[in-house]
Amino acid sequence: MDRQNETKELIASSFKYLVCNKPIDKISITDIMNQANFRRQTFYDYFDDKYDLVTWIFLYEITELTRSSFHWENWEQVLFLLLNYLEKNKKYYKKLFLNVKLDSFKDYFTYTIKQGFQHLADEYFEQNNQIIEQVEMTEVTINFYAYGLSQLLHEWVLGGCLPPSDAYHKLLTQVIHNSSHF
Repeated sequence: MDRQNETKELIASSFKYLVCNKPIDKISITDIMNQANFRRQTFYDYFDDKYDLVTWIFLYEITELTRSSFHWENWEQVLFLLLNYLEKNKKYYKKLFLNVKLDSFKDYFTYTIKQGFQHLADEYFEQNNQIIEQVEMTEVTINFYAYGLSQLLHEWVLGGCLPPSDAYHKLLTQVIHNSSHF
Protein backbone atom coordinates (compact mmCIF):
# COMPACT_ATOMS: atom_id res chain seq x y z
CA MET A 1 0.00 0.00 0.00
CA ASP A 2 1.34 3.41 -0.87
CA ARG A 3 1.81 6.11 1.73
CA GLN A 4 -0.91 8.33 0.27
CA ASN A 5 -3.59 5.64 0.58
CA GLU A 6 -2.28 4.70 4.01
CA THR A 7 -2.78 8.28 5.20
CA LYS A 8 -6.22 8.45 3.60
CA GLU A 9 -7.20 5.16 5.27
CA LEU A 10 -6.13 6.46 8.68
CA ILE A 11 -8.16 9.64 8.17
CA ALA A 12 -11.11 7.55 6.97
CA SER A 13 -10.89 5.20 9.92
CA SER A 14 -10.84 8.15 12.33
CA PHE A 15 -13.86 9.70 10.63
CA LYS A 16 -15.82 6.44 10.67
CA TYR A 17 -15.04 6.00 14.36
CA LEU A 18 -16.24 9.53 15.12
CA VAL A 19 -19.40 9.14 13.02
CA CYS A 20 -20.33 6.05 15.02
CA ASN A 21 -19.91 7.94 18.28
CA LYS A 22 -20.99 11.50 17.54
CA PRO A 23 -23.48 13.36 15.30
CA ILE A 24 -21.92 14.02 11.88
CA ASP A 25 -22.76 17.72 12.03
CA LYS A 26 -20.74 18.00 15.25
CA ILE A 27 -17.61 16.45 13.74
CA SER A 28 -15.04 18.99 12.63
CA ILE A 29 -11.95 18.51 10.48
CA THR A 30 -9.94 19.22 13.63
CA ASP A 31 -11.77 16.38 15.43
CA ILE A 32 -11.00 13.97 12.59
CA MET A 33 -7.36 14.92 12.44
CA ASN A 34 -6.90 14.84 16.22
CA GLN A 35 -8.39 11.33 16.19
CA ALA A 36 -5.98 10.36 13.39
CA ASN A 37 -2.99 12.04 15.06
CA PHE A 38 -2.28 14.26 12.06
CA ARG A 39 -2.13 18.00 11.73
CA ARG A 40 -5.29 19.64 10.41
CA GLN A 41 -3.72 20.76 7.11
CA THR A 42 -2.97 17.14 6.17
CA PHE A 43 -6.70 16.60 5.70
CA TYR A 44 -6.79 19.23 2.95
CA ASP A 45 -3.86 17.59 1.19
CA TYR A 46 -6.24 14.73 0.38
CA PHE A 47 -9.85 15.90 0.69
CA ASP A 48 -11.86 19.05 0.04
CA ASP A 49 -14.20 18.55 3.00
CA LYS A 50 -15.77 15.77 5.05
CA TYR A 51 -18.37 15.14 2.31
CA ASP A 52 -15.54 14.44 -0.14
CA LEU A 53 -14.13 12.06 2.47
CA VAL A 54 -17.49 10.25 2.72
CA THR A 55 -17.59 9.52 -1.02
CA TRP A 56 -13.92 8.49 -1.06
CA ILE A 57 -14.48 6.03 1.79
CA PHE A 58 -17.37 4.33 0.02
CA LEU A 59 -15.68 4.11 -3.38
CA TYR A 60 -12.29 3.07 -2.00
CA GLU A 61 -13.62 0.42 0.37
CA ILE A 62 -16.05 -1.05 -2.17
CA THR A 63 -13.35 -1.11 -4.85
CA GLU A 64 -10.88 -2.82 -2.50
CA LEU A 65 -13.53 -5.30 -1.43
CA THR A 66 -14.70 -6.33 -4.89
CA ARG A 67 -11.57 -5.78 -7.00
CA SER A 68 -10.74 -9.44 -7.59
CA SER A 69 -14.30 -10.70 -8.03
CA PHE A 70 -16.07 -7.93 -9.93
CA HIS A 71 -16.96 -9.95 -13.02
CA TRP A 72 -20.21 -10.97 -14.64
CA GLU A 73 -19.94 -14.60 -13.57
CA ASN A 74 -19.39 -13.54 -9.95
CA TRP A 75 -22.27 -11.07 -9.56
CA GLU A 76 -23.75 -13.11 -6.68
CA GLN A 77 -20.42 -13.00 -4.81
CA VAL A 78 -20.12 -9.25 -5.42
CA LEU A 79 -23.62 -8.77 -4.00
CA PHE A 80 -22.70 -10.94 -1.01
CA LEU A 81 -19.54 -8.89 -0.37
CA LEU A 82 -21.50 -5.63 -0.63
CA LEU A 83 -24.14 -6.86 1.83
CA ASN A 84 -21.50 -8.05 4.30
CA TYR A 85 -19.66 -4.74 4.01
CA LEU A 86 -22.81 -2.70 4.64
CA GLU A 87 -23.80 -4.94 7.54
CA LYS A 88 -20.34 -4.66 9.09
CA ASN A 89 -20.51 -0.86 8.74
CA LYS A 90 -24.24 -0.48 9.37
CA LYS A 91 -23.96 2.06 12.18
CA TYR A 92 -21.76 4.30 10.02
CA TYR A 93 -23.94 4.02 6.88
CA LYS A 94 -27.18 4.40 8.80
CA LYS A 95 -25.92 7.72 10.17
CA LEU A 96 -24.88 8.80 6.67
CA PHE A 97 -28.26 7.91 5.19
CA LEU A 98 -30.13 9.70 7.98
CA ASN A 99 -28.09 12.91 7.70
CA VAL A 100 -30.01 15.46 5.61
CA LYS A 101 -26.82 17.31 4.67
CA LEU A 102 -25.49 14.08 3.21
CA ASP A 103 -28.54 13.47 1.04
CA SER A 104 -26.26 13.65 -1.99
CA PHE A 105 -24.45 10.57 -0.65
CA LYS A 106 -27.56 8.50 -1.36
CA ASP A 107 -27.39 9.73 -4.97
CA TYR A 108 -23.70 8.81 -5.09
CA PHE A 109 -24.48 5.39 -3.59
CA THR A 110 -27.09 4.81 -6.32
CA TYR A 111 -24.74 6.10 -9.02
CA THR A 112 -21.99 3.72 -7.89
CA ILE A 113 -24.36 0.75 -7.95
CA LYS A 114 -25.59 1.79 -11.40
CA GLN A 115 -21.99 1.97 -12.65
CA GLY A 116 -21.46 -1.55 -11.28
CA PHE A 117 -24.50 -2.86 -13.17
CA GLN A 118 -23.30 -1.10 -16.32
CA HIS A 119 -19.87 -2.72 -15.97
CA LEU A 120 -21.41 -6.17 -15.49
CA ALA A 121 -23.74 -5.72 -18.48
CA ASP A 122 -20.91 -4.52 -20.72
CA GLU A 123 -18.76 -7.46 -19.66
CA TYR A 124 -21.63 -9.91 -20.24
CA PHE A 125 -22.24 -8.67 -23.79
CA GLU A 126 -18.52 -8.66 -24.56
CA GLN A 127 -17.93 -12.20 -23.24
CA ASN A 128 -20.90 -13.54 -25.16
CA ASN A 129 -19.91 -11.70 -28.35
CA GLN A 130 -23.27 -9.98 -28.40
CA ILE A 131 -24.05 -6.58 -29.73
CA ILE A 132 -26.53 -4.58 -27.74
CA GLU A 133 -29.38 -4.42 -30.22
CA GLN A 134 -31.95 -3.00 -27.88
CA VAL A 135 -29.93 -0.22 -26.30
CA GLU A 136 -32.97 1.40 -24.74
CA MET A 137 -34.14 -1.90 -23.19
CA THR A 138 -30.65 -2.58 -21.79
CA GLU A 139 -30.49 0.92 -20.33
CA VAL A 140 -33.92 0.59 -18.70
CA THR A 141 -32.99 -2.85 -17.31
CA ILE A 142 -29.76 -1.51 -15.80
CA ASN A 143 -31.64 1.43 -14.26
CA PHE A 144 -34.38 -0.87 -12.96
CA TYR A 145 -31.92 -3.09 -11.12
CA ALA A 146 -29.61 -0.29 -9.99
CA TYR A 147 -32.30 1.99 -8.59
CA GLY A 148 -34.24 -0.93 -7.14
CA LEU A 149 -31.22 -2.49 -5.45
CA SER A 150 -29.84 0.80 -4.14
CA GLN A 151 -33.22 1.69 -2.60
CA LEU A 152 -33.55 -1.78 -1.08
CA LEU A 153 -30.04 -1.55 0.37
CA HIS A 154 -30.74 1.95 1.70
CA GLU A 155 -33.88 0.73 3.49
CA TRP A 156 -32.12 -2.43 4.65
CA VAL A 157 -29.35 -0.40 6.31
CA LEU A 158 -31.89 1.95 7.90
CA GLY A 159 -33.73 -1.12 9.20
CA GLY A 160 -30.61 -2.35 11.00
CA CYS A 161 -29.55 -4.81 8.27
CA LEU A 162 -32.36 -7.22 9.01
CA PRO A 163 -32.58 -9.93 7.88
CA PRO A 164 -28.84 -10.64 8.29
CA SER A 165 -26.70 -10.32 5.16
CA ASP A 166 -26.54 -14.05 4.37
CA ALA A 167 -30.33 -14.42 4.49
CA TYR A 168 -30.89 -11.17 2.60
CA HIS A 169 -28.38 -12.26 -0.05
CA LYS A 170 -30.29 -15.50 -0.55
CA LEU A 171 -33.56 -13.59 -0.86
CA LEU A 172 -32.17 -11.01 -3.30
CA THR A 173 -30.52 -13.59 -5.54
CA GLN A 174 -33.79 -15.55 -5.64
CA VAL A 175 -35.68 -12.41 -6.66
CA ILE A 176 -33.14 -11.60 -9.38
CA HIS A 177 -33.15 -15.15 -10.75
CA ASN A 178 -36.97 -15.30 -10.68
CA SER A 179 -37.44 -11.85 -12.24
CA SER A 180 -36.73 -13.22 -15.70
CA HIS A 181 -39.80 -15.47 -15.36
CA PHE A 182 -42.34 -12.64 -15.15
